[in-house]
Amino acid sequence: MRTTNRLTLIGHVASIKPFEKVTKVTVATNRTWTANGEEKSAPSYVPVSVLDARQASWTAANVGVGDLVHIEARVEEASFGESQSKTYVVNVIAETFNLLRRKSAGDERAVAA
Repeated sequence: MRTTNRLTLIGHVASIKPFEKVTKVTVATNRTWTANGEEKSAPSYVPVSVLDARQASWTAANVGVGDLVHIEARVEEASFGESQSKTYVVNVIAETFNLLRRKSAGDERAVAA
């Protein structure tokens, strides 16, 4: 049976850091729930790596903090260190990166990919 490794994020860009061939984006999402009749909310910040050079360049040039984005990604695990003190890291790697809405309507940046 086939398995799938897919993560879908819809959230607002909290930070964006372009590098030479990679762009790192942090996406903020909100979790809401009701406790004792009171609605509560807590943000989650998900770091995403855009590794495709063309997509990373487009993301760095066209996406800004506060923009609403839709990301389809895969999850990868990496480990570092010796067996006694091994550290595991989970990486979110963007497969598709879509700009849904800019923070402000007056922004003149182009949306073409």
